[in-house]
Formats: sequence, C-alpha cells, structure tokens
Amino acid sequence: MLVVVGELHADDNAIPVSAVTDVGRQRTHNEDAFLVRPDLALYAVADGMGGHRAGDVASATTTLALTSFFEGSASGDWDRRFSSEDDMLLPGPASRLAAAVRKANADVFEASRAQARNRGMGTTVVALHAAQPCDFVHIAHVGDSRCYRLRGDKLEQLTNDHSLANEALMLDPSLDQADIALLPTNIITRALGMESRVQVDVRTVEIEPSDLFLLCSDGLSETVTESEIVQVIRLVDSLGEATELLVALANDAGGHDNITAVLVQMPS
Repeated sequence: MLVVVGELHADDNAIPVSAVTDVGRQRTHNEDAFLVRPDLALYAVADGMGGHRAGDVASATTTLALTSFFEGSASGDWDRRFSSEDDMLLPGPASRLAAAVRKANADVFEASRAQARNRGMGTTVVALHAAQPCDFVHIAHVGDSRCYRLRGDKLEQLTNDHSLANEALMLDPSLDQADIALLPTNIITRALGMESRVQVDVRTVEIEPSDLFLLCSDGLSETVTESEIVQVIRLVDSLGEATELLVALANDAGGHDNITAVLVQMPS
C-alpha cells in the first residue's frame, strides 16, 4: 500500500517536497518511515529492522525524535549530551542535525530495552537539513539509507553505505566485483538503537539553484539504477509523479523490501 505525501510548500519556505513509502511486494508490513517538515527545513528516511514488528517502532521513534529535537532547539540551544567533540568542527546547523540523530539513537536504544518485544530493534537513517538561507544543505546518516543529489543530468551519491560490502571495498579498493559479490549484501555495520552511542556521518554541501536531493531506503537503491533515477525525474513534470514512479520501478523489479523515496527541490 502506498503512503504518499504530495508536493508541499511551507508558507515561509519555497522548497517543494514529495514523499512516498510502500510496503513492497514481498513484505507483510512496512518498517520504513519518512519525515517531511518544510517548516523545520528537515527531511529524513528511516528503514527499521528487528524482531517481530519492532522495526516500524524503531523508524517511527527516529522520525519523532528528530522532529521533537528540532522543535525544541530552534533557538540554537540543545542538550549537549548529544553533541560530540567532532561537532566543534561542523557548521552550527550540521552540529544540530548530528545531535538530533544521536538523540534518536538514544530513544531507540531505550525503547528497545523497555519492552521485550522491541529487543534487538534498530533502524538506519538519512536526514537532510536545508538551513535558511539555502546556500548549504547538511546531511547526516547511519546505515545504508542514502542521499543523492541530481544537478543537471548528473546524479551523485552523497552518503557512503555503512555496510559490510562497502566497508570491505573502502579498506581494499582493489577488490573487484566478483570479490564483492561473495560478501553478504544485507549486513549493515552501523544502525540506530544497537548501542547507547552511535557514530554519525555528517556532510555539508554547497547547493546550486534547482539542485534536487533524493533520500531513499535500500528498497529503492538496490533495485533502481542511478541512470533510471535520472530518467524518471527528467521524464515527469512533478516531484509527486517522480516519487511514485520510482517506487513503481522498484516494485516492478521485485519489490523485495519496503520502498521509500523523498525528493527535495532547491529553489531555482
């Protein structure tokens, strides 16, 4: 079943957004969640995992934690327990985003300990903060949910998967595709809720007019190629059509996992 958010515009924010999440064709329930808050300039995708039905608890807890953290830190002040020494090197909005993800990790970790049915749950997350004025965006992620940027006809992956296969390749760039194919593709090395603390990768990128950012779960990135992503976005007239068509392509390729896509368009 599709859950669709059409193109949104906050009154004080000219950034259009569209989001779609779908259970796929081989799962019985959806453990993905997305966050679309143009008023906070905050967007995220979380891909839950865990025993029983706890994956959806983990992803929903994450989006709720991100929202409440940003709502409570609008003045620029927040609980410094969720900051790290590395944050001192980051721009203020990026530091705030990293702290929000750490708070989400703490909430998922505590929830997993509070009830037996939630034990072992966790979630990936990729979050984007388009701080005003929109000269830069800040991206934080844990796990293998991704952020891409489409600039013109060039699609660039802005996050590095925290997966066994990807980290093996980073340690030994000489590995060929045959070697990588021998590694399990579904093992991630980092996720929210696994430990009381988590390492968050944060990146700040300068934007150009009309840059388009795609946040997605691996249900999309593992089944739809980068060239197909570009073709879909260039083929249709609206972000809403693009997100729905991307999810449809992932389902046509088997729909083996939950599928979520969020498109965020920078002002022209």
